[in-house]
Amino acid sequence: MRVARFPAGLAHWVYDVALASGRALVVRIGGALARPMFAAAARLSGELRPLGVPLPELLAAGDADGRPYLILERLPGTDLRFVYRELARAEKDALAERVADAQARVARLPEGRGFGYAAHPDGPFSQGSWTDVIRASLARSRGRVAAVRAPGIAAMPRLERAVERLALGLDAVRPTPFLDDTTTKNVIVDRGALSGIVDVDWLCYGDPLLPIALTRASLLSEELDTDYVDAWCRHARPDAAASPLLRLYTAVFCADFLSEAGQAFNRDRPHAIGDDHAHRLAAILDDQLAGL
Repeated sequence: MRVARFPAGLAHWVYDVALASGRALVVRIGGALARPMFAAAARLSGELRPLGVPLPELLAAGDADGRPYLILERLPGTDLRFVYRELARAEKDALAERVADAQARVARLPEGRGFGYAAHPDGPFSQGSWTDVIRASLARSRGRVAAVRAPGIAAMPRLERAVERLALGLDAVRPTPFLDDTTTKNVIVDRGALSGIVDVDWLCYGDPLLPIALTRASLLSEELDTDYVDAWCRHARPDAAASPLLRLYTAVFCADFLSEAGQAFNRDRPHAIGDDHAHRLAAILDDQLAGL
């Protein structure tokens, strides 16, 4: 048997396990406080897989030595981010169509009774409006960015003013359920095609443009083309590419990325962002705010 820890991930300990039989598994382990989240992941697997959402099969769930765990099938392939440069435009389009379809299937579930991240449409929810979800994200980023004096700190007041200018549109958002983290990670690609979606511990209730913007911010920050995001917009909502909210959310995520500097999360050492990357994120943030 071979066991290796995945290098990615901010909240849990995730291991790639190859059994002597040749079967490949993923073992996810959380801290004691993550027990409700792991229970939600197991429940969502049972709800979403029958809808046709391509999640890995859940093989076992339980608790060992005070820590919750999940054992899942290991999907063939790797995160989109690691193969993006190798994909043809047609492959990116096909991937985007599959992910847009998965999100549409999730949207068939009941709307939330509040907004933001929750394991169940009944909540609990920390926010009563989508505008407040975005404000809360900015407040967290502002605190972190200020603590490390990241380059984007000068843009934070402009970003906050942009949120208030667009508050009418934000307030009109319905609490639609969607997968919040189908970005350049958690979307598993095998030989140019979608293998499945992983790490679904909760849903977000609000604007399904949010993960599109998160993916856009990720691609721009790595100086990659946005063909995949453009295709996702076409398949999910043709007007999305021109939406000021897409630009706003992209800027919000740039601030969030900048705020990760100096945070350890579940790593042994604090997360580091190189100066060039930080200044690139700050420049993207400024560009997205232009005209908002």
